[in-house]
Amino acid sequence: MKKKLSKHRKRISSLTKWTGLTLGLAMPMFFMSAGNFSTFNNQPDEHMLSDYQKLKAEICEKVYKDITKTVKDTRKAPTFNFIYNRYGKPYYNAYYSPSNNTINFGEGIYDLATRFKKDSINVVATVMGHEIAHFYKDHGWAHAFGLANPDTEIKTNVDNSMYNSDDRSRIEAEADYYGGIFGYMTGYNTLAVGSEFFSELYDALNIPDETFGYPSRKDRMSIYDNSKKMLEKLIPVFKAANMLSLTKHYEKASMCYDYVINTFPSREMYNNAGVALAWEALALYSPEELKYVYPFGIDMDTRLDNAGTKGAGETKEEKRVRLLKAAKESFNDAVHIDENYAASYVNLALTHELLGEHEMALGLAAKAVKLADEQGNKMLAANGHIARGIVFANTNKKSDAKKEFGSAKDGSQIIAEANLDAVTNNGFAKLFKKKLPEEIEGDEELISDVGIEAIEGLFDDRDQFQITKISAQNDNRPETVVVSVEEEEFDAIIVATYGGYYGTKEEIEGFIMTKPGYDDETSRGITIGSKLKEVQEEYGKPTKLMGGSQATFLYYQKSGIIFLMDSDNKVSSWMIYGKVK
Repeated sequence: MKKKLSKHRKRISSLTKWTGLTLGLAMPMFFMSAGNFSTFNNQPDEHMLSDYQKLKAEICEKVYKDITKTVKDTRKAPTFNFIYNRYGKPYYNAYYSPSNNTINFGEGIYDLATRFKKDSINVVATVMGHEIAHFYKDHGWAHAFGLANPDTEIKTNVDNSMYNSDDRSRIEAEADYYGGIFGYMTGYNTLAVGSEFFSELYDALNIPDETFGYPSRKDRMSIYDNSKKMLEKLIPVFKAANMLSLTKHYEKASMCYDYVINTFPSREMYNNAGVALAWEALALYSPEELKYVYPFGIDMDTRLDNAGTKGAGETKEEKRVRLLKAAKESFNDAVHIDENYAASYVNLALTHELLGEHEMALGLAAKAVKLADEQGNKMLAANGHIARGIVFANTNKKSDAKKEFGSAKDGSQIIAEANLDAVTNNGFAKLFKKKLPEEIEGDEELISDVGIEAIEGLFDDRDQFQITKISAQNDNRPETVVVSVEEEEFDAIIVATYGGYYGTKEEIEGFIMTKPGYDDETSRGITIGSKLKEVQEEYGKPTKLMGGSQATFLYYQKSGIIFLMDSDNKVSSWMIYGKVK
Protein backbone atom coordinates (compact mmCIF):
# COMPACT_ATOMS: atom_id res chain seq x y z
CA MET A 1 0.00 0.00 0.00
CA LYS A 2 2.78 2.45 0.91
CA LYS A 3 4.47 1.80 -2.42
CA LYS A 4 1.24 2.51 -4.30
CA LEU A 5 0.66 5.68 -2.31
CA SER A 6 4.20 6.84 -3.02
CA LYS A 7 3.64 6.40 -6.75
CA HIS A 8 0.34 8.26 -6.50
CA ARG A 9 1.95 11.15 -4.60
CA LYS A 10 4.70 11.37 -7.20
CA ARG A 11 2.20 11.42 -10.05
CA ILE A 12 0.02 14.06 -8.41
CA SER A 13 3.09 16.17 -7.60
CA SER A 14 4.19 16.08 -11.22
CA LEU A 15 0.74 17.18 -12.31
CA THR A 16 0.91 20.37 -10.26
CA LYS A 17 3.81 21.74 -12.31
CA TRP A 18 3.02 24.42 -14.86
CA THR A 19 2.22 22.85 -18.19
CA GLY A 20 2.10 25.70 -20.70
CA LEU A 21 1.93 29.38 -21.62
CA THR A 22 -1.52 29.57 -23.20
CA LEU A 23 -3.94 31.53 -21.05
CA GLY A 24 -7.45 30.24 -20.22
CA LEU A 25 -10.29 29.67 -17.76
CA ALA A 26 -13.86 28.51 -16.96
CA MET A 27 -15.27 26.02 -14.45
CA PRO A 28 -18.09 23.72 -13.35
CA MET A 29 -20.42 23.59 -10.37
CA PHE A 30 -22.35 21.03 -8.44
CA PHE A 31 -25.82 20.82 -7.11
CA MET A 32 -26.95 22.10 -3.74
CA SER A 33 -29.60 20.11 -1.93
CA ALA A 34 -30.65 19.59 1.66
CA GLY A 35 -28.73 16.34 1.68
CA ASN A 36 -25.48 18.12 1.10
CA PHE A 37 -25.56 19.81 4.44
CA SER A 38 -26.35 16.71 6.45
CA THR A 39 -23.73 14.57 4.74
CA PHE A 40 -20.82 16.40 6.34
CA ASN A 41 -22.23 15.72 9.81
CA ASN A 42 -22.27 12.03 8.98
CA GLN A 43 -18.58 11.66 8.15
CA PRO A 44 -16.82 8.31 8.77
CA ASP A 45 -14.64 7.99 11.87
CA GLU A 46 -10.92 8.61 11.30
CA HIS A 47 -10.01 4.97 11.95
CA MET A 48 -12.42 3.85 9.23
CA LEU A 49 -10.57 5.75 6.49
CA SER A 50 -7.98 4.13 4.26
CA ASP A 51 -4.59 5.75 3.70
CA TYR A 52 -5.61 6.41 0.12
CA GLN A 53 -8.73 8.27 1.22
CA LYS A 54 -6.65 10.42 3.55
CA LEU A 55 -4.30 11.17 0.69
CA LYS A 56 -7.21 12.26 -1.50
CA ALA A 57 -8.30 14.70 1.20
CA GLU A 58 -4.73 15.98 1.59
CA ILE A 59 -4.37 16.62 -2.15
CA CYS A 60 -7.73 18.39 -2.41
CA GLU A 61 -6.97 20.60 0.57
CA LYS A 62 -3.63 21.55 -1.00
CA VAL A 63 -5.39 22.58 -4.22
CA TYR A 64 -7.89 24.55 -2.15
CA LYS A 65 -5.16 26.40 -0.24
CA ASP A 66 -3.18 27.06 -3.43
CA ILE A 67 -6.14 28.73 -5.12
CA THR A 68 -7.39 30.74 -2.14
CA LYS A 69 -3.86 32.03 -1.56
CA THR A 70 -3.71 33.21 -5.16
CA VAL A 71 -6.89 35.27 -4.96
CA LYS A 72 -5.99 38.87 -4.08
CA ASP A 73 -8.61 39.37 -1.38
CA THR A 74 -8.19 40.38 2.26
CA ARG A 75 -11.09 38.27 3.52
CA LYS A 76 -10.33 35.04 5.35
CA ALA A 77 -11.07 32.07 3.12
CA PRO A 78 -13.94 29.71 4.06
CA THR A 79 -13.25 26.51 5.97
CA PHE A 80 -12.55 23.54 3.71
CA ASN A 81 -14.21 20.16 4.23
CA PHE A 82 -13.55 16.95 2.33
CA ILE A 83 -16.64 14.73 2.27
CA TYR A 84 -15.84 11.02 2.07
CA ASN A 85 -17.81 8.34 0.25
CA ARG A 86 -19.80 6.08 2.56
CA TYR A 87 -20.96 2.49 2.22
CA GLY A 88 -19.33 2.24 -1.20
CA LYS A 89 -21.55 5.00 -2.58
CA PRO A 90 -19.64 7.84 -4.30
CA TYR A 91 -20.40 11.39 -3.18
CA TYR A 92 -20.52 13.31 -6.48
CA ASN A 93 -20.90 16.80 -5.10
CA ALA A 94 -19.07 20.01 -4.27
CA TYR A 95 -20.66 23.17 -2.92
CA TYR A 96 -20.14 26.47 -1.15
CA SER A 97 -22.35 26.85 1.92
CA PRO A 98 -22.91 30.52 2.90
CA SER A 99 -24.77 29.48 6.07
CA ASN A 100 -21.60 28.23 7.77
CA ASN A 101 -19.01 29.68 5.33
CA THR A 102 -17.57 26.36 4.18
CA ILE A 103 -16.46 24.89 0.89
CA ASN A 104 -17.15 21.18 0.68
CA PHE A 105 -15.65 18.76 -1.81
CA GLY A 106 -16.88 15.21 -2.36
CA GLU A 107 -14.62 12.20 -2.71
CA GLY A 108 -16.70 11.09 -5.68
CA ILE A 109 -15.57 14.17 -7.61
CA TYR A 110 -11.94 13.23 -6.91
CA ASP A 111 -12.61 9.70 -8.17
CA LEU A 112 -14.26 11.09 -11.29
CA ALA A 113 -11.23 13.34 -11.86
CA THR A 114 -8.85 10.34 -11.89
CA ARG A 115 -10.43 9.24 -15.18
CA PHE A 116 -8.55 12.17 -16.75
CA LYS A 117 -5.17 10.64 -15.77
CA LYS A 118 -2.47 13.30 -16.26
CA ASP A 119 -5.09 16.06 -16.11
CA SER A 120 -6.76 14.76 -12.94
CA ILE A 121 -5.28 17.47 -10.73
CA ASN A 122 -6.50 20.09 -13.21
CA VAL A 123 -10.04 18.70 -12.97
CA VAL A 124 -9.88 18.94 -9.17
CA ALA A 125 -8.72 22.56 -9.54
CA THR A 126 -11.53 23.22 -12.02
CA VAL A 127 -14.21 22.20 -9.55
CA MET A 128 -12.43 23.83 -6.60
CA GLY A 129 -12.01 27.11 -8.43
CA HIS A 130 -15.71 27.23 -9.21
CA GLU A 131 -16.74 26.82 -5.57
CA ILE A 132 -14.12 29.30 -4.36
CA ALA A 133 -15.46 31.82 -6.90
CA HIS A 134 -18.90 31.56 -5.31
CA PHE A 135 -17.40 32.93 -2.10
CA TYR A 136 -15.10 35.59 -3.53
CA LYS A 137 -17.73 36.86 -5.99
CA ASP A 138 -20.21 37.27 -3.10
CA HIS A 139 -22.73 34.76 -4.38
CA GLY A 140 -23.81 34.06 -0.80
CA TRP A 141 -24.87 37.64 -0.12
CA ALA A 142 -28.54 36.95 -0.79
CA HIS A 143 -28.62 34.19 1.82
CA ALA A 144 -26.90 36.39 4.42
CA PHE A 145 -29.08 39.39 3.56
CA GLY A 146 -32.22 37.36 3.92
CA LEU A 147 -31.16 36.07 7.35
CA ALA A 148 -30.49 39.63 8.47
CA ASN A 149 -34.01 40.75 7.42
CA PRO A 150 -36.45 38.03 8.54
CA ASP A 151 -40.20 38.42 8.14
CA THR A 152 -39.85 41.22 5.61
CA GLU A 153 -40.79 41.72 1.98
CA ILE A 154 -37.05 42.12 1.31
CA LYS A 155 -36.41 38.55 2.45
CA THR A 156 -39.26 37.26 0.28
CA ASN A 157 -37.86 39.03 -2.78
CA VAL A 158 -34.36 37.75 -2.05
CA ASP A 159 -35.63 34.18 -1.61
CA ASN A 160 -37.51 34.40 -4.89
CA SER A 161 -34.35 35.62 -6.61
CA MET A 162 -32.34 32.71 -5.19
CA TYR A 163 -34.73 30.28 -6.83
CA ASN A 164 -35.08 32.17 -10.09
CA SER A 165 -33.61 30.07 -12.91
CA ASP A 166 -32.10 33.00 -14.81
CA ASP A 167 -30.43 34.45 -11.71
CA ARG A 168 -29.08 31.07 -10.68
CA SER A 169 -27.77 30.41 -14.17
CA ARG A 170 -26.00 33.77 -14.23
CA ILE A 171 -24.34 33.08 -10.87
CA GLU A 172 -23.20 29.63 -11.94
CA ALA A 173 -21.83 30.94 -15.24
CA GLU A 174 -19.95 33.66 -13.34
CA ALA A 175 -18.47 31.06 -11.01
CA ASP A 176 -17.40 29.02 -14.04
CA TYR A 177 -15.68 32.06 -15.49
CA TYR A 178 -13.90 33.43 -12.42
CA GLY A 179 -13.18 29.99 -11.01
CA GLY A 180 -11.24 29.29 -14.18
CA ILE A 181 -9.21 32.46 -13.77
CA PHE A 182 -8.40 31.62 -10.14
CA GLY A 183 -7.33 28.07 -10.97
CA TYR A 184 -5.27 29.06 -13.97
CA MET A 185 -3.50 31.88 -12.11
CA THR A 186 -2.50 29.35 -9.49
CA GLY A 187 -0.80 27.19 -12.09
CA TYR A 188 -3.38 24.49 -12.76
CA ASN A 189 -4.19 24.05 -16.43
CA THR A 190 -7.94 24.16 -15.92
CA LEU A 191 -8.49 25.28 -19.48
CA ALA A 192 -7.28 21.99 -20.92
CA VAL A 193 -10.03 19.94 -19.30
CA GLY A 194 -13.15 22.14 -19.39
CA SER A 195 -15.32 20.86 -22.20
CA GLU A 196 -14.30 17.22 -21.84
CA PHE A 197 -14.87 17.24 -18.09
CA PHE A 198 -18.37 18.68 -18.38
CA SER A 199 -19.31 16.12 -20.94
CA GLU A 200 -18.01 13.36 -18.65
CA LEU A 201 -19.76 14.82 -15.62
CA TYR A 202 -23.15 15.12 -17.24
CA ASP A 203 -22.89 11.56 -18.56
CA ALA A 204 -21.59 10.06 -15.32
CA LEU A 205 -24.37 11.61 -13.22
CA ASN A 206 -27.11 11.36 -15.88
CA ILE A 207 -27.68 15.11 -15.63
CA PRO A 208 -30.10 16.48 -18.24
CA ASP A 209 -28.49 18.83 -20.74
CA GLU A 210 -30.95 21.50 -19.59
CA THR A 211 -31.16 21.76 -15.78
CA PHE A 212 -33.06 24.32 -13.70
CA GLY A 213 -30.80 27.04 -12.31
CA TYR A 214 -27.71 26.13 -14.33
CA PRO A 215 -26.36 26.94 -17.78
CA SER A 216 -26.93 24.13 -20.27
CA ARG A 217 -24.24 21.58 -20.96
CA LYS A 218 -23.57 23.27 -24.32
CA ASP A 219 -23.33 26.72 -22.75
CA ARG A 220 -20.97 25.56 -20.02
CA MET A 221 -18.67 24.00 -22.56
CA SER A 222 -18.82 27.24 -24.57
CA ILE A 223 -17.72 29.21 -21.51
CA TYR A 224 -14.45 27.31 -21.56
CA ASP A 225 -13.89 27.87 -25.25
CA ASN A 226 -14.84 31.55 -25.19
CA SER A 227 -12.80 32.20 -22.07
CA LYS A 228 -9.80 30.60 -23.68
CA LYS A 229 -10.11 32.89 -26.70
CA MET A 230 -10.52 35.93 -24.47
CA LEU A 231 -7.48 35.18 -22.34
CA GLU A 232 -5.36 34.26 -25.33
CA LYS A 233 -5.81 37.85 -26.46
CA LEU A 234 -4.02 38.95 -23.30
CA ILE A 235 -0.81 37.10 -24.15
CA PRO A 236 0.33 39.62 -26.81
CA VAL A 237 -0.42 42.48 -24.41
CA PHE A 238 1.75 40.82 -21.74
CA LYS A 239 4.54 40.34 -24.26
CA ALA A 240 4.17 43.93 -25.48
CA ALA A 241 4.39 45.19 -21.89
CA ASN A 242 7.62 43.24 -21.38
CA MET A 243 9.14 44.61 -24.59
CA LEU A 244 8.07 48.17 -23.79
CA SER A 245 9.62 47.87 -20.33
CA LEU A 246 12.89 46.65 -21.79
CA THR A 247 13.00 49.63 -24.16
CA LYS A 248 12.15 52.25 -21.49
CA HIS A 249 8.54 52.90 -22.55
CA TYR A 250 7.42 52.59 -18.95
CA GLU A 251 4.06 54.39 -19.14
CA LYS A 252 2.94 52.32 -22.13
CA ALA A 253 4.21 49.19 -20.40
CA SER A 254 2.27 50.01 -17.23
CA MET A 255 -0.89 50.56 -19.27
CA CYS A 256 -0.48 47.12 -20.86
CA TYR A 257 0.23 45.42 -17.52
CA ASP A 258 -2.80 47.10 -15.96
CA TYR A 259 -4.97 45.93 -18.86
CA VAL A 260 -3.93 42.32 -18.26
CA ILE A 261 -4.13 42.58 -14.46
CA ASN A 262 -7.79 43.65 -14.68
CA THR A 263 -8.61 40.16 -15.93
CA PHE A 264 -5.64 38.04 -14.99
CA PRO A 265 -3.96 39.40 -11.83
CA SER A 266 -1.21 36.79 -11.62
CA ARG A 267 2.13 36.90 -9.82
CA GLU A 268 4.01 37.52 -13.09
CA MET A 269 1.84 40.54 -13.92
CA TYR A 270 2.38 42.19 -10.55
CA ASN A 271 6.08 41.32 -10.60
CA ASN A 272 6.66 42.82 -14.04
CA ALA A 273 4.53 45.88 -13.34
CA GLY A 274 6.75 46.46 -10.32
CA VAL A 275 9.90 45.98 -12.39
CA ALA A 276 8.73 48.63 -14.87
CA LEU A 277 8.28 51.07 -12.00
CA ALA A 278 11.65 50.17 -10.47
CA TRP A 279 13.44 50.61 -13.79
CA GLU A 280 11.81 54.01 -14.20
CA ALA A 281 13.05 54.93 -10.72
CA LEU A 282 16.60 53.78 -11.55
CA ALA A 283 16.64 56.21 -14.49
CA LEU A 284 16.33 59.04 -11.95
CA TYR A 285 19.65 58.22 -10.26
CA SER A 286 22.98 59.67 -11.37
CA PRO A 287 25.99 57.36 -12.03
CA GLU A 288 27.55 58.60 -8.80
CA GLU A 289 24.43 57.64 -6.82
CA LEU A 290 24.04 54.24 -8.46
CA LYS A 291 27.38 52.46 -8.65
CA TYR A 292 26.05 48.93 -9.07
CA VAL A 293 23.94 46.99 -11.56
CA TYR A 294 20.62 46.11 -9.89
CA PRO A 295 19.25 42.87 -11.38
CA PHE A 296 15.54 43.62 -11.20
CA GLY A 297 14.02 40.52 -12.72
CA ILE A 298 11.32 40.74 -15.35
CA ASP A 299 9.55 37.39 -15.81
CA MET A 300 9.22 36.64 -19.53
CA ASP A 301 6.88 33.70 -18.96
CA THR A 302 3.28 33.77 -17.75
CA ARG A 303 0.45 31.41 -16.91
CA LEU A 304 -1.11 33.97 -18.62
CA ASP A 305 0.41 49.37 -10.63
CA ASN A 306 0.86 52.20 -12.00
CA ALA A 307 2.63 54.88 -9.91
CA GLY A 308 0.11 57.56 -10.81
CA THR A 309 0.70 60.99 -12.19
CA LYS A 310 3.42 63.34 -11.03
CA GLY A 311 2.42 65.49 -8.09
CA ALA A 312 2.70 69.26 -8.18
CA GLY A 313 6.21 70.41 -7.40
CA GLU A 314 7.52 66.85 -7.08
CA THR A 315 11.32 66.64 -7.04
CA LYS A 316 13.36 63.94 -8.73
CA GLU A 317 14.09 62.36 -5.35
CA GLU A 318 10.41 62.38 -4.37
CA LYS A 319 9.40 60.84 -7.67
CA ARG A 320 11.84 57.94 -7.42
CA VAL A 321 10.72 57.21 -3.84
CA ARG A 322 7.10 57.21 -5.03
CA LEU A 323 7.95 54.88 -7.89
CA LEU A 324 9.89 52.53 -5.62
CA LYS A 325 7.07 52.38 -3.09
CA ALA A 326 4.60 51.59 -5.86
CA ALA A 327 6.99 48.91 -7.17
CA LYS A 328 7.26 47.44 -3.67
CA GLU A 329 3.48 47.21 -3.48
CA SER A 330 3.36 45.29 -6.76
CA PHE A 331 6.11 42.89 -5.63
CA ASN A 332 4.24 42.31 -2.37
CA ASP A 333 1.12 41.51 -4.39
CA ALA A 334 3.10 38.93 -6.36
CA VAL A 335 4.42 37.33 -3.16
CA HIS A 336 0.91 37.33 -1.70
CA ILE A 337 -0.20 35.24 -4.65
CA ASP A 338 2.80 32.88 -4.45
CA GLU A 339 4.91 32.93 -1.30
CA ASN A 340 7.56 30.81 -3.06
CA TYR A 341 8.02 33.18 -6.01
CA ALA A 342 11.77 33.79 -5.80
CA ALA A 343 11.85 36.45 -8.53
CA SER A 344 9.76 38.89 -6.51
CA TYR A 345 11.83 38.32 -3.36
CA VAL A 346 14.90 39.42 -5.31
CA ASN A 347 13.03 42.46 -6.57
CA LEU A 348 11.69 43.28 -3.11
CA ALA A 349 15.21 43.08 -1.68
CA LEU A 350 16.55 45.48 -4.32
CA THR A 351 13.65 47.88 -3.77
CA HIS A 352 14.13 47.94 0.01
CA GLU A 353 17.83 48.58 -0.52
CA LEU A 354 17.14 51.55 -2.79
CA LEU A 355 14.82 52.87 -0.08
CA GLY A 356 17.65 52.56 2.46
CA GLU A 357 16.12 49.62 4.36
CA HIS A 358 19.26 47.49 4.47
CA GLU A 359 18.34 44.81 7.02
CA MET A 360 15.03 44.09 5.33
CA ALA A 361 16.82 43.86 1.99
CA LEU A 362 19.34 41.34 3.35
CA GLY A 363 16.61 39.11 4.75
CA LEU A 364 14.53 39.13 1.58
CA ALA A 365 17.57 38.45 -0.59
CA ALA A 366 18.54 35.50 1.63
CA LYS A 367 15.05 34.06 1.25
CA ALA A 368 15.26 34.53 -2.52
CA VAL A 369 18.55 32.60 -2.62
CA LYS A 370 17.07 29.78 -0.52
CA LEU A 371 13.97 29.46 -2.70
CA ALA A 372 15.93 29.69 -5.95
CA ASP A 373 18.35 27.01 -4.78
CA GLU A 374 15.45 24.72 -3.86
CA GLN A 375 13.91 25.34 -7.30
CA GLY A 376 17.20 24.80 -9.13
CA ASN A 377 17.22 28.28 -10.68
CA LYS A 378 20.87 29.34 -10.91
CA MET A 379 20.20 32.79 -12.31
CA LEU A 380 17.68 33.76 -9.64
CA ALA A 381 19.96 32.45 -6.89
CA ALA A 382 22.79 34.51 -8.36
CA ASN A 383 20.58 37.61 -8.45
CA GLY A 384 19.79 37.05 -4.78
CA HIS A 385 23.51 36.95 -3.98
CA ILE A 386 24.01 40.11 -6.05
CA ALA A 387 21.26 41.87 -4.08
CA ARG A 388 23.01 40.93 -0.83
CA GLY A 389 26.33 42.05 -2.27
CA ILE A 390 24.89 45.47 -3.14
CA VAL A 391 23.59 45.87 0.41
CA PHE A 392 27.00 45.02 1.87
CA ALA A 393 28.78 47.31 -0.59
CA ASN A 394 26.47 50.21 0.24
CA THR A 395 27.06 49.70 3.98
CA ASN A 396 30.87 49.62 3.61
CA LYS A 397 31.22 45.85 4.13
CA LYS A 398 33.25 45.37 0.99
CA SER A 399 34.72 42.01 1.96
CA ASP A 400 31.23 40.54 2.40
CA ALA A 401 30.12 42.20 -0.83
CA LYS A 402 32.94 40.58 -2.78
CA LYS A 403 32.01 37.16 -1.40
CA GLU A 404 28.39 37.58 -2.47
CA PHE A 405 29.33 38.81 -5.95
CA GLY A 406 31.77 35.91 -6.24
CA SER A 407 29.01 33.45 -5.31
CA ALA A 408 26.86 34.92 -8.09
CA LYS A 409 29.31 34.21 -10.91
CA ASP A 410 27.96 30.73 -11.55
CA GLY A 411 24.49 31.95 -12.53
CA SER A 412 24.93 35.58 -13.56
CA GLN A 413 28.57 36.12 -14.46
CA ILE A 414 28.08 39.34 -16.43
CA ILE A 415 26.34 41.31 -13.69
CA ALA A 416 28.35 39.69 -10.90
CA GLU A 417 31.65 40.71 -12.49
CA ALA A 418 30.40 44.22 -13.24
CA ASN A 419 29.49 44.70 -9.59
CA LEU A 420 32.65 43.03 -8.34
CA ASP A 421 34.65 45.39 -10.50
CA ALA A 422 32.70 48.34 -9.12
CA VAL A 423 33.25 47.44 -5.47
CA THR A 424 36.92 46.60 -6.09
CA ASN A 425 37.71 49.80 -7.97
CA ASN A 426 35.26 51.98 -6.05
CA GLY A 427 34.02 53.51 -9.29
CA PHE A 428 31.07 53.38 -11.61
CA ALA A 429 30.25 49.80 -12.51
CA LYS A 430 32.12 48.69 -15.60
CA LEU A 431 30.35 46.11 -17.66
CA PHE A 432 33.33 43.77 -17.98
CA LYS A 433 36.80 43.49 -16.47
CA LYS A 434 38.50 43.76 -19.84
CA LYS A 435 37.94 47.18 -21.38
CA LEU A 436 35.76 46.82 -24.44
CA PRO A 437 35.40 49.16 -27.37
CA GLU A 438 32.19 51.16 -27.49
CA GLU A 439 29.32 49.67 -29.47
CA ILE A 440 30.47 48.76 -32.98
CA GLU A 441 28.12 49.77 -35.79
CA GLY A 442 27.40 47.33 -38.59
CA ASP A 443 24.91 46.17 -41.21
CA GLU A 444 21.16 46.23 -40.73
CA GLU A 445 19.88 43.44 -38.49
CA LEU A 446 17.41 40.95 -39.95
CA ILE A 447 15.56 37.97 -38.56
CA SER A 448 14.64 35.47 -41.25
CA ASP A 449 15.42 38.15 -43.87
CA VAL A 450 12.93 40.53 -42.23
CA GLY A 451 14.07 43.92 -40.92
CA ILE A 452 12.37 46.32 -38.57
CA GLU A 453 10.94 48.34 -41.47
CA ALA A 454 8.63 45.36 -42.15
CA ILE A 455 6.68 46.29 -39.01
CA GLU A 456 4.70 48.94 -40.87
CA GLY A 457 3.69 46.48 -43.60
CA LEU A 458 2.70 43.87 -41.01
CA PHE A 459 0.62 46.47 -39.22
CA ASP A 460 -1.16 47.36 -42.45
CA ASP A 461 -2.11 43.68 -42.73
CA ARG A 462 -3.13 43.49 -39.04
CA ASP A 463 -6.55 42.03 -39.80
CA GLN A 464 -4.75 38.77 -40.61
CA PHE A 465 -3.31 38.59 -37.10
CA GLN A 466 -4.51 38.75 -33.51
CA ILE A 467 -5.43 42.27 -32.38
CA THR A 468 -6.11 43.62 -28.89
CA LYS A 469 -7.41 47.17 -28.42
CA ILE A 470 -6.94 49.13 -25.19
CA SER A 471 -9.07 52.23 -24.65
CA ALA A 472 -7.47 55.60 -23.92
CA GLN A 473 -7.22 56.65 -20.27
CA ASN A 474 -5.45 60.01 -20.43
CA ASP A 475 -2.85 61.88 -22.51
CA ASN A 476 -0.06 59.65 -21.22
CA ARG A 477 -2.11 56.53 -21.85
CA PRO A 478 -3.67 56.98 -25.29
CA GLU A 479 -5.66 54.46 -27.28
CA THR A 480 -3.36 51.51 -27.90
CA VAL A 481 -3.53 48.65 -30.37
CA VAL A 482 -1.38 45.55 -29.89
CA VAL A 483 -0.89 43.18 -32.83
CA SER A 484 0.62 39.72 -32.40
CA VAL A 485 2.27 38.17 -35.45
CA GLU A 486 3.30 34.52 -35.44
CA GLU A 487 5.15 33.38 -38.53
CA GLU A 488 7.05 30.16 -39.11
CA GLU A 489 10.49 31.79 -38.73
CA PHE A 490 9.82 34.66 -36.32
CA ASP A 491 7.36 36.28 -33.93
CA ALA A 492 6.53 39.97 -33.82
CA ILE A 493 4.71 42.34 -31.49
CA ILE A 494 3.50 45.68 -32.87
CA VAL A 495 2.28 48.51 -30.65
CA ALA A 496 0.38 51.46 -32.15
CA THR A 497 -0.81 54.44 -30.14
CA TYR A 498 -3.23 57.20 -31.12
CA GLY A 499 -2.79 60.43 -29.19
CA GLY A 500 -3.21 64.16 -29.73
CA TYR A 501 -6.44 65.83 -30.79
CA TYR A 502 -9.08 63.23 -31.68
CA GLY A 503 -6.42 60.50 -31.63
CA THR A 504 -4.97 61.54 -34.96
CA LYS A 505 -1.31 61.24 -33.96
CA GLU A 506 -0.33 57.67 -34.83
CA GLU A 507 2.90 56.13 -33.54
CA ILE A 508 3.97 52.59 -34.46
CA GLU A 509 6.85 50.61 -33.01
CA GLY A 510 7.60 46.93 -33.05
CA PHE A 511 9.69 44.01 -31.93
CA ILE A 512 10.72 41.00 -34.01
CA MET A 513 11.92 37.99 -32.01
CA THR A 514 13.68 34.77 -32.88
CA LYS A 515 11.71 31.59 -32.26
CA PRO A 516 13.08 28.67 -30.18
CA GLY A 517 15.53 26.68 -32.27
CA TYR A 518 16.11 29.52 -34.73
CA ASP A 519 19.09 28.36 -36.82
CA ASP A 520 20.03 31.53 -38.72
CA GLU A 521 22.49 34.17 -37.53
CA THR A 522 22.69 37.92 -36.96
CA SER A 523 24.33 40.21 -39.52
CA ARG A 524 27.63 39.54 -37.72
CA GLY A 525 27.42 35.79 -37.36
CA ILE A 526 25.99 35.41 -33.84
CA THR A 527 23.72 32.39 -33.39
CA ILE A 528 21.73 30.85 -30.56
CA GLY A 529 24.36 29.29 -28.33
CA SER A 530 27.08 31.84 -29.14
CA LYS A 531 29.22 32.77 -26.13
CA LEU A 532 29.37 36.16 -24.45
CA LYS A 533 32.93 36.72 -25.66
CA GLU A 534 31.80 36.27 -29.28
CA VAL A 535 29.03 38.84 -28.85
CA GLN A 536 31.49 41.29 -27.30
CA GLU A 537 33.98 40.85 -30.13
CA GLU A 538 31.37 41.53 -32.81
CA TYR A 539 29.22 44.18 -31.16
CA GLY A 540 31.49 45.78 -28.55
CA LYS A 541 30.26 47.22 -25.27
CA PRO A 542 26.50 47.12 -24.73
CA THR A 543 24.69 50.41 -24.43
CA LYS A 544 22.88 49.01 -21.42
CA LEU A 545 22.90 45.89 -19.27
CA MET A 546 19.86 44.55 -17.41
CA GLY A 547 19.27 41.52 -15.25
CA GLY A 548 16.21 39.32 -15.38
CA SER A 549 14.65 36.19 -13.93
CA GLN A 550 15.38 34.00 -16.94
CA ALA A 551 17.96 36.04 -18.84
CA THR A 552 20.45 38.88 -18.78
CA PHE A 553 19.72 41.49 -21.45
CA LEU A 554 22.49 43.08 -23.53
CA TYR A 555 21.31 46.20 -25.37
CA TYR A 556 22.95 47.52 -28.53
CA GLN A 557 21.03 50.68 -29.18
CA LYS A 558 22.73 51.72 -32.45
CA SER A 559 22.09 48.30 -33.94
CA GLY A 560 18.58 48.05 -32.48
CA ILE A 561 19.20 44.56 -31.11
CA ILE A 562 18.84 42.99 -27.67
CA PHE A 563 20.55 39.69 -26.83
CA LEU A 564 19.15 37.42 -24.13
CA MET A 565 21.95 35.57 -22.33
CA ASP A 566 21.25 32.47 -20.22
CA SER A 567 22.89 31.50 -16.93
CA ASP A 568 25.79 29.91 -18.87
CA ASN A 569 26.47 33.24 -20.64
CA LYS A 570 25.29 31.92 -23.98
CA VAL A 571 22.82 33.55 -26.36
CA SER A 572 19.37 32.04 -25.85
CA SER A 573 17.55 34.38 -28.26
CA TRP A 574 17.52 37.93 -29.53
CA MET A 575 15.15 40.57 -30.82
CA ILE A 576 15.36 43.61 -33.05
CA TYR A 577 13.27 46.66 -32.30
CA GLY A 578 12.50 50.15 -33.47
CA LYS A 579 9.97 52.84 -34.22
CA VAL A 580 8.69 52.98 -37.77
CA LYS A 581 6.21 55.85 -37.53
